[in-house]
Amino acid sequence: MPRPLPPPESAELRELVAALSPDVRTSVVPGLVDEIVERIRAAIPAYARPPGSAYNRVIRTAVERNVLGFLDWLADPAGPLDRRDELCRKMGAFEVMEGRPLTVIQSAYRAATQVAWSRIRAMLDDRVASVLAVSALAEAVIAYMDDAAALSREGYERAKAEACDERADARLALLRALVGPPSPVGPDPAADWPLPDEVTLVALPPGTLPVCPLLDADVLLDPEDPAPCLLVPGPLTGDRRAMLQAALAGERAAVGLTVPPARAADSLRWARRLLDLSDVLHDGTLTLCEDHLMSLWLLADGALMDQITRRGLAPLAPLSERRRLPLVDTLAVWLRTRAPATRISEELGVHVQTVRYRMRVLEHLLGDELADPGTRFAVEAALRARRLRAGPAPEPAAPPAKPSAKPSALHLRAGRLQEPGAGT
Repeated sequence: MPRPLPPPESAELRELVAALSPDVRTSVVPGLVDEIVERIRAAIPAYARPPGSAYNRVIRTAVERNVLGFLDWLADPAGPLDRRDELCRKMGAFEVMEGRPLTVIQSAYRAATQVAWSRIRAMLDDRVASVLAVSALAEAVIAYMDDAAALSREGYERAKAEACDERADARLALLRALVGPPSPVGPDPAADWPLPDEVTLVALPPGTLPVCPLLDADVLLDPEDPAPCLLVPGPLTGDRRAMLQAALAGERAAVGLTVPPARAADSLRWARRLLDLSDVLHDGTLTLCEDHLMSLWLLADGALMDQITRRGLAPLAPLSERRRLPLVDTLAVWLRTRAPATRISEELGVHVQTVRYRMRVLEHLLGDELADPGTRFAVEAALRARRLRAGPAPEPAAPPAKPSAKPSALHLRAGRLQEPGAGT
């Protein structure tokens, strides 16, 4: 940064500097340094370390370098102050390492300025100095110390930016390790992110990112992933949910289950699967896995569910699609509700006699197929999966030859696929 110089017209200052005792470095500087160090230690508790400690020696070196630098600058305003400048920057960076705000070292500079000027005024009491010379010297002290403080601020801000970059890189590496292939993951001091007992993963649509300033500071994000995700420490509390909804700004997202960190990849996998289903589920902006566990399970393996569906509905294969689909819809409602024909007709929006007719057809085609609880469960699961996928049922495989239909055991009490109390 440009070196501040005394005003060109301050001839009085040059005369005053020339008149100062040549042995001021040995007669004044040591005592002045001691006084400044003691004032800083007394005024700022963070610097109050034992006088002989390494910490205190660092402070003393910085004060001494600045005092001598000021004298050098007065003697030759255009001369280099490289060593002093570098030390000031390092003192600013040191504050970042110590975790202190910038205001602490700024207070130290103010204290040093007050002590230095008080000592200078005491020295001038024994000399004849004009008001202009004293005023110019005061301006020089302020300009020099402002410059030193600015250099420390520069070092502080640079170190802060480097620390933030290092922390961001460490947190990104930690997130990728948690959601990657299974491997031991421990806390990384550089990440400044204590490993929580539980985590919740959030899947975002490809190419979208949240409004990052609205995210909580401890939420991890991988902005470079084609399918971005967030990691929220702990469960999704009400406050966390409100934070996510604000940061999403209307974008869709799916929230995985809360799991131990070692299972973070599972939570993300479930969240991404649910995100694929969000258009079908119509569950708003933020869709939670905990609200759709059965749906996730049913659609975990689409090819296998297709096979279950084909086998479960094989007796309906000879029918045309126009006849098969209404029967499948009726069977799905009956398996899900076990309701009488009147209620099924209301849900399907058809006449009750139509429902009864379909139930008689199903009884004829399925016979004893649904008497077995395992078969009944498999067919119901397949039909639910079909409804979730919102597509036509797979073409059933051709059924094997079978004898004529036996009396049905679908209705566990009456032995028929019909509403309770209906006649045979």
